[in-house]
Amino acid sequence: MRPRGASPPGAVSGLQPVAVLRPGRRVLALIPALLATAVTVGAQPGTAIVRVALVSQWVLTQHRVGWAPGSERRLAPEFRPALDGGVVERVVFAWQRGVIQRRTVVGKPIQVLAGAEAEALGGRGRFDLIAVRPPLGGAAWTEVDVAPKTGQPEDVLVLEIGGELNTVGQVLETLLVGPAAGPLQELTLARRAIIGGDGVPVVGAAFGRPVALTPSLRFAGTSGVEFLVARSLVDAAVNGDITTSGLADQSALQTGTGEWREGDRVFVRVPLASLRAGAPAIVLGWKDRTYRPDGGAEDQRRGR
Repeated sequence: MRPRGASPPGAVSGLQPVAVLRPGRRVLALIPALLATAVTVGAQPGTAIVRVALVSQWVLTQHRVGWAPGSERRLAPEFRPALDGGVVERVVFAWQRGVIQRRTVVGKPIQVLAGAEAEALGGRGRFDLIAVRPPLGGAAWTEVDVAPKTGQPEDVLVLEIGGELNTVGQVLETLLVGPAAGPLQELTLARRAIIGGDGVPVVGAAFGRPVALTPSLRFAGTSGVEFLVARSLVDAAVNGDITTSGLADQSALQTGTGEWREGDRVFVRVPLASLRAGAPAIVLGWKDRTYRPDGGAEDQRRGR
């Protein structure tokens, strides 16, 4: 694939054996993907941990109950305990609740934005990324360990999750947030955020390029954490295609039928006060990005 845009430092979290591409470099996330800036146990002195569960949308569908359509169905009470200790190696069926098949825990790049890129999204102060610890044992939580360096009351952390080229799990479909140990609240996604609407904005943005706030571009959220989702147009290459930069990537981990497509970038903004009070838990549900040849609005395709 042709590199597009700069690739700031970050880490890849995940247990699923998938290949991911970042603009400008190729990173392979494998079991057990202990790829982090540091591998340590527990938070270090003077640091704070943001817990994020990155799962396939199938897991959310598996745990929905009731007769309402789609995301209007509530999540079963077994869902939160499943995130804390229900990840298993065996096959899990759609009717089983309280367990999560490990292969449905997905891998995503995670990084702390800094400098002008963070300031453009409302970030303040300096935060260092200490470690990204992937889920271990029966838990589905990825732990992002950050260290506030300036320590001013008005400091705001900005995380970027996703933004890779991948063949699966590129689109954010579900977003939940809640206290570190408590019930989760589902936030709606305002997919046509550019013309207004309630919920977390999903905005169009060039893949691999910095995003900056404008009067019409905002974060939204709750519980001391806010979100913004950047989604690009599709620029897909089938494995084995000849592109302007040569043969498209062919991975032994794929069947050869998947297409490399841009993943959403989820920006997470957390004030320092919220970090010190106990950062909220975040759940992101991802689905595959599909191309609709009938010209549907969900995705458009550009020339390579």
